[in-house]
Amino acid sequence: MIKINNKIISNKSLPFIIAEIGINHNGNINNAFKLIDYAVAAKCDAVKFQTINIKNLMVENTPLAKYQKKTRFKNMNDLIEKYNLEYPDFVKLKNYCNKKGIIFLSTPFDIDSAYFLNRINVPAFKISSTDNDNVFLIETIKSFNKPVILSTGMTKINELKKILKIIKFKKNKLAILHCVSNYPTNLKDTKLGAIEQIREFGYQVGFSDHTIGSSAAIAAIAKEAVIIEKHITLDNNMEGPDHNASLDCKKLAKFVRDIRDIKISLKDNRNTISIKESLTKKIAKKSIYFSKNLKKNHKIKKSDLVALRPRIEGISPIDYKKIIGKTLKSDVKTNSILSYKKIK
Repeated sequence: MIKINNKIISNKSLPFIIAEIGINHNGNINNAFKLIDYAVAAKCDAVKFQTINIKNLMVENTPLAKYQKKTRFKNMNDLIEKYNLEYPDFVKLKNYCNKKGIIFLSTPFDIDSAYFLNRINVPAFKISSTDNDNVFLIETIKSFNKPVILSTGMTKINELKKILKIIKFKKNKLAILHCVSNYPTNLKDTKLGAIEQIREFGYQVGFSDHTIGSSAAIAAIAKEAVIIEKHITLDNNMEGPDHNASLDCKKLAKFVRDIRDIKISLKDNRNTISIKESLTKKIAKKSIYFSKNLKKNHKIKKSDLVALRPRIEGISPIDYKKIIGKTLKSDVKTNSILSYKKIK
């Protein structure tokens, strides 16, 4: 297991759900506050942003990724500049999260940002898929001795094996998120079989979900993912590269509820039935009834019996052989329910 603040993350706990805000605030801190409010109302465990010192992120005129080309920007530098927040903004956001009772996380995309986030005492670090082999950044973050969540987009399993061999995280300090870096990811392309592959490394495993809807996340829970990360947006039609692949905040509460309900269901079994199901059982299941009028001291035969609803407190038809050959204590009428009190 790993622990972030007071949240234990393991197969025995409910899924740790991260509302990934990223840059979907569009550089507007008021949007960020609204997104946090939605995550709190939906009972997410954490929100996550992206903290970037642009001059330390990329060279000039870095081209846009394919999914970013639908924006109006000519290069990635201009895009990030437009949607970025400054360090003081993240202090305000973290304080707001503390006030609202939700964990503040942010992905540093450079070493300066990692040091900044550590100074404001984030409880854990997220390392993006883009940096999962960036040993310079990972070694810096590892030195803080805090839990780390590592995404695995764009990474083959043998490449991940090499990364883990080099970075050498303790089992209680690292969780690994299966991730496909397509925005959005088609359901058939989610490669959820990777969850089992990653688990073989001995770390807690989660899923960073870039699909539309909740089907992939629910399937990941069925494969025992312990963390679910989901991009959220105020409006799928907002300008920006990630909104189209994000979950509308109005649907977030249901997403969270479905994820947790599935986990509860998977932990349950058929050793018991619920109170509601027990009530249904009394009506919907059948019991043994008498098929005809019979006299006292009649010796019961199979042809004297019939299976009818409701069950009530009657005898299951599966036990009819226990009745055959018994005699009646008194007269009975057609379609009257059989009970052990009526036989001897």
